[in-house]
Amino acid sequence: METEPEKIWNSLEVVKLIASILTPIIVGIVGYQLAKIGKDLEKKQWTSRKVIEKRLDFYDKVVPELNDLFCYYNRVGNWKELTPPELIEKKRKLDKEFHIYSHIFKENILVKHQYESFIHNCFKTYTGWGNDAKLKMSIAKRADLPNWKKEWNDLFVTSERVDKEVFNKSYNQLIYVIRKELEID
Repeated sequence: METEPEKIWNSLEVVKLIASILTPIIVGIVGYQLAKIGKDLEKKQWTSRKVIEKRLDFYDKVVPELNDLFCYYNRVGNWKELTPPELIEKKRKLDKEFHIYSHIFKENILVKHQYESFIHNCFKTYTGWGNDAKLKMSIAKRADLPNWKKEWNDLFVTSERVDKEVFNKSYNQLIYVIRKELEID
């Protein structure tokens, strides 16, 4: 018959044995979970970095084009070097970039309507099937440039000019939304 101290000792041995078996299992489970969390975090960081790179690439592509439209409208900067056909081509490129990349931003830039507002202040769109958009700007001072071609006059809609303040505000709002999305402060 076992005495009381032997029972305690046997119970203690059983607990030690169970603990020695469970310890590596628990450490393995915890280690696996921590490794999984680490890999998930690493994957999330990699994805975030790639999205930021795409957003910066988008910025590098569209902001100079937007600035060219801004300069041409306000007749500042490099406006004299630009031609109406080039501006229409810039609109096509901008439309493509905004429609492709707007969805990688936290708040879809197209949903915010700043791009559409700015573009509609620059161009009259839907001018007929197969027709290009037309510039909503005055031809004055532009047609006097030495490289001006008479056929470019048809690329303007002077009857729908946009107020300079409204135009500049739409440009600034668009740039602000892009900057905000890139967290550039």
